[in-house]
Amino acid sequence: MTTPDPLDAPTAALAAAVLEVARHVAEEPLPAPRWFALARVSELLAASPSLASLLGVEEAAAGESAADEHALTPVELDDAAAAGPGTAPTDPLEGLASIAWPDLAVGGALACDLAASAWTVRAEEGQETLPAGSTLRIVVAALEDGTTWSAVRRPGGDGFVLGEALVPELSSALLQSLREDG
Repeated sequence: MTTPDPLDAPTAALAAAVLEVARHVAEEPLPAPRWFALARVSELLAASPSLASLLGVEEAAAGESAADEHALTPVELDDAAAAGPGTAPTDPLEGLASIAWPDLAVGGALACDLAASAWTVRAEEGQETLPAGSTLRIVVAALEDGTTWSAVRRPGGDGFVLGEALVPELSSALLQSLREDG
């Protein structure tokens, strides 16, 4: 078994944010995508030091966290901010076409359940189609600089498969929405 290469600092920070979003939405059904702006912790703390406790940063460690230029925190967007007025689209690609990222965003993430009938997952022994009616839990994130990271959980699965652009179409559309908005 080969050991994977360590992640560079921006990718590691993005991977941590993806896992934070995945834990946040872990037990809830997601009938529509949920959207998260990714903000740099150092910028938030510089603008408002009182956020340290809200972000889970001890006051003594706030200076250290502020020095970590890569640390990210996800900020969930409400439906109106994410999709504009009206009902939120259930298709994540449709939602990405209309999303307006806030100024604090250096990246974005989305969490959604996608119908497994549209996806094939590689198993150890060839291809395996997921059961009809089941969904994959997807968390996709990107930074404006082009860094992407994803987490995918199979129906009934305990853990996530993690990697860059596991859902390439969503990763690409998310990255494009960030670049168009900036």
